[in-house]
Amino acid sequence: MRIELCELVLERPGGIRAVDGISYLFDSERCDAVAILGANGAGKSTLLESIPGLVPIRSGAIRVDGMNVEKRNLSVVRSKVGMIFQNSDDQLFSNTVGEDVAFGPRNLKLPADEVAKRVQEALASMEIAHLAERDVAHLSGGEKRRAALAGVLAMKPEAILLDEPTSMLDPRGCRELAERLAALPALKLIATHDLEFAGRLCPECLILLEGRIAAAGETGELLKQRELLLRCGLA
Repeated sequence: MRIELCELVLERPGGIRAVDGISYLFDSERCDAVAILGANGAGKSTLLESIPGLVPIRSGAIRVDGMNVEKRNLSVVRSKVGMIFQNSDDQLFSNTVGEDVAFGPRNLKLPADEVAKRVQEALASMEIAHLAERDVAHLSGGEKRRAALAGVLAMKPEAILLDEPTSMLDPRGCRELAERLAALPALKLIATHDLEFAGRLCPECLILLEGRIAAAGETGELLKQRELLLRCGLA
């Protein structure tokens, strides 16, 4: 799976430039987990949301396996790319966890037995099969995060985008999430300012500052550069 950003410019409402001319290639053959680091307002979330077409492109281009992210291609792009939002409550809307995980496969018009199989596999992969009949409103923060991820996994995406995935988790939950994500056979792009989590999971990272790439490379090496982290609001 390859996701290519080509001189990408994105704007927030009001014409505020959130991403300012970024070019970068994410390639699962080179690295299957990449951290996108930056302080609040650096453009991380806007960048992630633009990949499945949730934020319009002001100029430049995004290509998913060579396919331009544009209106006519969105259904195919979204079948390849799944997104986990920062607030899991924005993603969980069915009465039970099982129903929520089944929602995506049902929208694909899959046979009932295939939907059931995907739900079972996704719940098992997140170790929450016992929560299938649980009301989503009664889940803990960590359980909500795993349920949201199971819902994306049931779609069998080739890439998963995660926006601040550790924001509702305690240290143990962060470690467990990193282990689960590392085992997934998909390209993972993770927007975060949690440097410990990024260092544990992502061999490669890019650091954003005011919508531009301040640095990119091996995560372990970049996280040693204190002056860089200070300048980018990460230390």
